[in-house]
Amino acid sequence: MTLRSVKLFIISKFIESDKDPIDASKNMISSIQKLVGIHNVFGDPDRHISFGSIFGMFLCAGAFIYVGTFSQSVYLINVFPDKVECFKAINCLSSTCIPMSKYIFMWTSSARLKKIFAMSQQGLNSVTDERARLKIVKTLQSGQYVSWLVVLNQAASHMIYLILPLLLTIIGNDKYLPTTPGEIYGFSSAKESPYFEIAFALIIVATAFSAINQTGYIVLFVTLLSHELGHIYAITETLNQIQKVMYDETIPKDEKNKSVDDKLRFCVKHHQFFMQYHAKIRKLYKIIFGCHFLLMTIVLVTTLQTLNAWNLSNTILTGVTGVLPLFVYCFGGELLFSAENEMSLAAYSCGWELMKVKQAKIVCFVLALSERPLYLTAADIFIMNRDTFGTVVQVVYKIYAVFN
Repeated sequence: MTLRSVKLFIISKFIESDKDPIDASKNMISSIQKLVGIHNVFGDPDRHISFGSIFGMFLCAGAFIYVGTFSQSVYLINVFPDKVECFKAINCLSSTCIPMSKYIFMWTSSARLKKIFAMSQQGLNSVTDERARLKIVKTLQSGQYVSWLVVLNQAASHMIYLILPLLLTIIGNDKYLPTTPGEIYGFSSAKESPYFEIAFALIIVATAFSAINQTGYIVLFVTLLSHELGHIYAITETLNQIQKVMYDETIPKDEKNKSVDDKLRFCVKHHQFFMQYHAKIRKLYKIIFGCHFLLMTIVLVTTLQTLNAWNLSNTILTGVTGVLPLFVYCFGGELLFSAENEMSLAAYSCGWELMKVKQAKIVCFVLALSERPLYLTAADIFIMNRDTFGTVVQVVYKIYAVFN
């Protein structure tokens, strides 16, 4: 089966079958988060916390905290002041704090997400032009496709993380746990039965919690990013239509002026809506981005410090844990910046020199609005874009060079 056929299967089964892409995204995120006990992601008053969700929350989150944060904190105290082992423990503590911060974020953001998705529906319904609406819908569908790739990626990577030690245990003479440095606290004889089986079961639950929770969080980010991009692309598409109208000599002058007036009015009003929408998303993410920015920097620094002294699979896993989310954030911010540049270019090229003075002034206003930078920030300190990602990599390497 080729990649194209897989893509068509996913789209036909999970994307195009849903008439409303916003509801489809919400259903997808809700279905993922229910598995870790978060029953009501979007503040639906008809949904209540059930006994099953509470049990799932304590089981999954409890196992994750015990295996990761608690056990590694104990290990850090025991190995201090051994430099290499301390770096290993700090690396794992930082890596486990990232999924927990995402879990807390998803638990506490239901009211804000309810308002944001209500605005998403309002913005989609306010677009009357068929081409602009189609542009938004296609962008949202592309976001759903990327979301399914995220699900497949997370499932595959975490399954490999669990299966490899199991295979090594079956075919080898020793027992391997897919865990962090040191033993799980309370399982000092983890290589003996029944300690090995209990420890492995705890790790499976903890790994499943981490994978599911991070998947829901990344899918939410991809979804909201696709919503933002869809609104920018709709305005850009409308400006491109204005250009075609202005250079089409077959259209009567009165009809041309009316069409241009309507489209310019839409561009101004929708851009006002979009700026409010973007401000809410930026406010939603700035604290969690700031937290992750610090934690992921620590993960990258400690990963380099333990590069030659640790198991290669653990080094790769923690390194990817640190690099991938930061790359996703910065790549998303860069997409916003590029989309805004496209909108600015479309405004400049829409044929304003052929318009009436009043229409040309509106175009100048739209052009001025499109020059305002759109960006996501980490605690209003760092802008998430390509330059920031490169700067972080350079700083991490400099810290590594200082310690060595």
